[in-house]
Amino acid sequence: MTEFLVRHFVKNHEDVEKVSVRTAYGVLASVVGIFCNVLLFVVKGAVGFFLHSVSVMADAFNNLSDAGSSVVGLVGVRMASKPADEEHPFGHGRIEYI
Repeated sequence: MTEFLVRHFVKNHEDVEKVSVRTAYGVLASVVGIFCNVLLFVVKGAVGFFLHSVSVMADAFNNLSDAGSSVVGLVGVRMASKPADEEHPFGHGRIEYI
């Protein structure tokens, strides 16, 4: 599944030395993480609500917080893809690790 997504959504996916390709990989991973975790939140939340299960609903909210982590990762990847400027002559790539 990962190879399928990469082939279809990352242009020039073999050329990982290019910043644009690495950014596309990061964006793809973040978007897939957000989508899957929100989907899990909805399904688990509904099941937990109908079964009156606090533990299943708690797990649903754990998935929602994981989606939030993916949003933070998406923002980091976007910020890291900024080109070099006067204050950052070598670019913003290291911000991704923060």
